[in-house]
Amino acid sequence: MGGATATGGSKPAGGSSTIAGGNSPGGGTASTGGTAGAGGASSIATCTNNVVSKCTTVNGAIECHFGGNTGNYLVTVELGGDTAGDMFVEAEMVRRVLAQTTTAAGQTKTFSFTVNVRQPEGQPVQNGANDGTPGLDVYVRGNKPLLKSICYQAVTKPPMLWVAGDSTVCDQSPSGTASTPAMDYAGWGQHVPQFFNSSLSVANYADSGESSGSFLGSSAMWGAIKAGWKAGDWVFVQLGHNDKTTTAATFQSNMTAYVTQAKSAGVNIVLVTPISRVGYALAEEHVNSVGANLPQIIRDIGTAQNVPVIDLTVTTWNWIQTLGNNWTQYFALGTDHTHTDVAGAEAIAGFVHDAVKAQSIGVGTYLR
Repeated sequence: MGGATATGGSKPAGGSSTIAGGNSPGGGTASTGGTAGAGGASSIATCTNNVVSKCTTVNGAIECHFGGNTGNYLVTVELGGDTAGDMFVEAEMVRRVLAQTTTAAGQTKTFSFTVNVRQPEGQPVQNGANDGTPGLDVYVRGNKPLLKSICYQAVTKPPMLWVAGDSTVCDQSPSGTASTPAMDYAGWGQHVPQFFNSSLSVANYADSGESSGSFLGSSAMWGAIKAGWKAGDWVFVQLGHNDKTTTAATFQSNMTAYVTQAKSAGVNIVLVTPISRVGYALAEEHVNSVGANLPQIIRDIGTAQNVPVIDLTVTTWNWIQTLGNNWTQYFALGTDHTHTDVAGAEAIAGFVHDAVKAQSIGVGTYLR
């Protein structure tokens, strides 16, 4: 499955909480990021080294390029100013890290989030090793973006949420400029970070065209996740769209391998059934050409291995039925029956958030 790019920033399903306080100096280093334990509010010092001078306004958006090494960075932004503001914050490859936020004239709001920085910036394989801008990149976009201050610091080994998947999940690349990206496509994993507080870093390794077997066997994808994870981390796995000819036995073996390898490392795994395509009966969704019912295999593995399953197949199918002809507003280019645009990715990321909360999945302690 290919992927590319959707239109600007739609208002997310769900919001984020304001975090009082700031951050220690930009470019500093902390072992924990200055955050409290799982789910706790941030206990970040006031921003003492505001580096907003490194940010520029281009075509109505504010972009900040700080450079630096790969890794994780705790970022604190103070949004707002003398006039009313309406904005959201993205990082790296158009990754939504802060939901739509408004400020009244004379008001500011302070937020923190952790950004995972790697090279390539977006998809690990699809777009090549030079994809994106090296180092930490933060963008404030929206109808009226206002940035009063920004600080950042490198953090060592924060709790991580790793994401494995295909083009419906990945950090899709924009066309146009970094300041005014045209996003025809967007993956739900690209929009999930906004729902988690600054204690957790989300690393999305999803890549277009990947099957359960190709992702599992790739050193740049599953291999990179395993090289970086540590006991207590979380990993979400959604595969199946590209397993069109994979036998039931092989698919079961592949998906079980993700579970057993995560468990052996002390990593918490959540299986996710593939999002539904437009125009199919529910019973037909992801039953492949050799008769393998991929969502059901995932559900059965979840039961057998006693791991959570987020059933996006059923959830998104039910949602699509409510859209009628308006489904074109949520799927890429208004014609793609598989890939979402920004509005669709926002909606599905919201479904993931809701499932984590409703099922009391442990990573929910990090929700905003």
